[in-house]
Amino acid sequence: MKNWFKRRPKGNTYRYEARRHRLRRRAGATIKEVLRASLALSGIGVVAALLIFGYLYLISHPYFAIRDITVRGCKELTEKEILSMAAVKTRQNIFAVSLGDVQKRVMVNPWIKNAYVGRELPNRLIIDLRERTAVSLVKKDNSFYLMDINGVTFKKLEMNDEMDLPILTGYQGTDKEAQVLMGRTLDLLRYLTTATDFPNIKNVSEINGNGRVGLSVFTNTGLCLHLGFDNYENKFRRLPPVMVDLERRNQKIGHLYIDLSDPVKITVQRRDILPPAATSGARKEFKT
Repeated sequence: MKNWFKRRPKGNTYRYEARRHRLRRRAGATIKEVLRASLALSGIGVVAALLIFGYLYLISHPYFAIRDITVRGCKELTEKEILSMAAVKTRQNIFAVSLGDVQKRVMVNPWIKNAYVGRELPNRLIIDLRERTAVSLVKKDNSFYLMDINGVTFKKLEMNDEMDLPILTGYQGTDKEAQVLMGRTLDLLRYLTTATDFPNIKNVSEINGNGRVGLSVFTNTGLCLHLGFDNYENKFRRLPPVMVDLERRNQKIGHLYIDLSDPVKITVQRRDILPPAATSGARKEFKT
């Protein structure tokens, strides 16, 4: 009963004591957070130091010195040319080489479509290439350029380029019409690059594109094969019997115009067609 009559502290004193306890609790929580942060930072510092030490060890240890650089996928380019562009020396530490920088240096060459550079531990560097395949020549600004199967003109034809490729001529009209016609020409080129029978990419000297009448193929032997648009493979399949008949009649001498565009009939005409001016000029100027 005695406690019932114990006097409570005055209001201001009670609030002061409560505030002091709250400050103590907050100070304790802050100290704990600081300790946790310090431990975390110390751990990060230790890990960072170990990583730096490990990196320095890797890029300086002779066990990881490059002893071999393997180049794959060379066709138009030589391994020596690729190694010169890559500018990587043997005995250089394999981890000290920037793969991205090597890839950029190699990709400068217009023949390279894609390049992969990788490490094969402990001491081999791999350069894997995918070169462009030139399928035709295109004339621009009085110069000839190599074009790949995707329609990309990627390199100016130079004196030391040995190319035996058809030249694309014609393709007049609006940009949209020329683009559509070029797409059909690329379809024809894809067929010619895979064809084993006559004609194929090796014996075609020119492909002329006309937005109104379609495509015509000129061969190295003087034939002009008019195809029109699309369905090229089936049209070429109709050619062998015609050639056999011409051989039997001894009419293969000279230049012939053979119209394969009509699915019902084939027209053969004797014409004194001179070699295309663009083709003859290119073959005189370059090694084609």
